[in-house]
Amino acid sequence: MMTYSKTLYRIFKRDGILSKHVPAYQPRRAQFEMANLVLRCLKQETHGLIEAGTGTGKSFGYTLPAVWWALKNEKRVIISTNTITLQQQLLEKELPMAHKVIRELAPELAEEFRYELAKGRSHYICKRRLEELWQDSLTTETPEREIVRQLREQLPAMKKGDREEIPLPVPPALFQAIQGDSDDCLGKNSPFYKQCFIQNARKKLQNAQIIVVNHALFFTHLILRRQGASILPEYDAVIMDEAHRVEDQVTKQYTYHVSIEEINILFNRFLKKRAHWARELDSSDLQQQTESIRARLVAKLVELFAPLARALAERPQNEYLLKKSIIANNEVAPLFKEWKTLFADKHKELKAAGGEEETVIGLSRYISQIEQMERMVTHVLCNESPDEWATWVAYEEPGAEGHHSLIRDDFAWASLLHLYSAPIDVSELLREELFTQKTVIMTSATLTTQGDFSFVANRMGIDEYEALETPSPFRYEQQAILLVPNEAPSPAEKEFEAFLIASMKEIVMTTRGRTFLLFTSYSQMNRVYEAMIPWLKRHGLTGLLHRPELSRDTLLQQFRSQPNHVLFGCESFWEGVDVPGDDLICVVIVKLPFPVPTDPLTKARMNRLDKRGQNSFREYMLPFSILRLKQGFGRLIRTRSDRGVVVILDSRLHTKPYGSEILASLPPARLTKSMDELHRFFTS
Repeated sequence: MMTYSKTLYRIFKRDGILSKHVPAYQPRRAQFEMANLVLRCLKQETHGLIEAGTGTGKSFGYTLPAVWWALKNEKRVIISTNTITLQQQLLEKELPMAHKVIRELAPELAEEFRYELAKGRSHYICKRRLEELWQDSLTTETPEREIVRQLREQLPAMKKGDREEIPLPVPPALFQAIQGDSDDCLGKNSPFYKQCFIQNARKKLQNAQIIVVNHALFFTHLILRRQGASILPEYDAVIMDEAHRVEDQVTKQYTYHVSIEEINILFNRFLKKRAHWARELDSSDLQQQTESIRARLVAKLVELFAPLARALAERPQNEYLLKKSIIANNEVAPLFKEWKTLFADKHKELKAAGGEEETVIGLSRYISQIEQMERMVTHVLCNESPDEWATWVAYEEPGAEGHHSLIRDDFAWASLLHLYSAPIDVSELLREELFTQKTVIMTSATLTTQGDFSFVANRMGIDEYEALETPSPFRYEQQAILLVPNEAPSPAEKEFEAFLIASMKEIVMTTRGRTFLLFTSYSQMNRVYEAMIPWLKRHGLTGLLHRPELSRDTLLQQFRSQPNHVLFGCESFWEGVDVPGDDLICVVIVKLPFPVPTDPLTKARMNRLDKRGQNSFREYMLPFSILRLKQGFGRLIRTRSDRGVVVILDSRLHTKPYGSEILASLPPARLTKSMDELHRFFTS
C-alpha cells in the first residue's frame, strides 16, 4: 500500500500551502502521487520512471519534493531538461514558487535555498579575451572595434556576463572571439580571474541545492568526469524531465565526427596562435614541422576521402553504413605519432626549463586532443567494433556558393566527406556511468507503450526502478476527435503526396487556420508547402514554413499573431511546443513517425536486434514510433478547456495488425474515419 508524506499533503491539499500562491488552485491526485514517488525514490535511493500525462503538473510534481529533500538532508539535485523553454519555466515559475512554499514550511531552510542554471563556458564573455581584442583594435583598425568598445563599457553593469545579458547585438564571429574557451583559459594566472564571469558562475553552483542543466551539458559532464575533469559540482540525485530524449542526447554526445575540416581545426589551434599557450610558443621550427605534418596527413586523408565522396555523389542517398573498413592497415598512425612526439618533446623541454605553467598545461591539453583525434580517425577508418558501434560515411553537398562538381579537385571532393561513429546501444554506458552511481528519476509525458515502461528502461539500462503512470486530467472523449481517414493510400504509394495536399486543403478550409501540419521529412514538407502556398493565399490563409534559420519561438509567435496561420513543421514541432486555447485547434500528422530505416544508426540498431534473434520492428521501430506519435498528439490539448481535432493521414492504423496497438497507446479521443466528423466538430 502506498504511503503518503504528511509534508507533501500539507503542500498539495485543497487548502494547502500551494493554494495560497497559485490562483484558482485545484489539487490534482496524479500530481500528489507523483510528488510522493519522487520523494520516496530520493529517500530510498531508488530509480524512478514516471509518465505524467499532459496537464498533470509534473514540474511541480518533482521540484517541490526535490527542494524539500535537498534542504532537509543537505543534498544537491540536478534537474536536467531537453529544451530551453522548460529550463526558463523552472527558473521563472516552479523554483521561485518552491521557495515560497519552503518559507512557510521551514523559514530557516528557505534562507539557505539556492538554485542556479548551469551553462557551458562558451555562453559567457571572457574578460581577458575581450580586453586583448580591444588592445589589438587600437593598433589595427577592425570593423568590430566600436562594438568591442561598447561591450567594454557595459561590462561593469553586467552581473552574469552571458550572451543573453549583452544589451547590444553582437555578430556570431565576434562573440566566438570573446567567449570562454577551455583551450584558451589562463585560470588563476588570468589578470581577470577574481572578476571572471565563468568562475563566478561555478562558485554559485557550489552553493546551490538545485542545479538546472540541459541534457547535452549533463552528458558532456559525464564524459569529462571519465577523463578526470568536470563541469558540475558533486551531486546526489538527478531528475530528468523530457526523458524521452535522453537516448538521443547521449548518443549525440558520444558520437565521433571526422572530416578534413575537423583535422584542420585541431592543427589551427596551434598554427593560428588563437590560444594563449600557442602564442607563447614562439618557435618557427615548431611551426614549420607542424605545417609539414599537416600537409602530409591531409594529403593522405584526401587520397582516402576523395574517391568515396565522388562515389557517394552518384548514389541516391548521402549516408551509408560502413560494412567494412576503409583502410586495411592504419596508414595514418605514423603521422599522428610524429605529431604527438613533436609536441610531447616540446612539453618536456618547457617543463624542464620551468616554463609558464599555463603554457605547459595548454600543451598537455593539446597533446590529449591529438590523441583523441587519432582514436577517432583510427576508429572510423578501421571500422572498429562494428557490433557495438555504427560507423557511416556522409556526403554533405555545399550550398549554392560551393564549387560546381565539374571543377572540383581532390581536396574539394574530400572536404565534402564526413565520417561518423556512434554507439549502437547506450544502455551499458548509462548503466555504468550513471545508474550505478546516482539516484535517477526520469519523467516525461511519453515513456510508455500501452502502459509498459520496458522499452525505455531497456534502452536506458535501468534494471530496477519504481514506476508510475499518471493519467491526464483532460477529458479527451469530450475535448478531442482523432480522425484517421479510411481512404488514405499507403505512404509508399505514388498517390500519397497528392492525397496529402488534397486532404490538407480540405482540413484547413474547415479550420480557417490555427492548424499544425506535422511532417516526418523536410523534403516532403517543403514540396507540400510549395504546392499549397498559392492555394492558401487565394483563400486568405497564410502558410508558415519551419526553416532551419528561423527559431522555433519566432515561428510560434508568428503563428499566434493571426488566426489564419497554418504552420508546416518538422522534428522540433512534434514536442515541447505549448499553444493552449483557441490559437491551435487542429494538428495534422502526415504519417506514422517510424525511424527512417535507411538511416545508418537506425539500420545498425535493427541489424543488432535481428542478429540476436529479436524482432527489430516490434522491439524498436514500433515502440519508437508510438512514443513519437504520442508527443505529436500531445501538441493539441494543453488545458481543460481546449478543444480540437488530431488528424493522422496514415491508413496503416486501420490496415496493419500493429495499428490497434498504436491507437491503444494514444489519449482516448473519440476515433472517427470520416472527414464529415471534422466539419461537424468545427461547425457545431
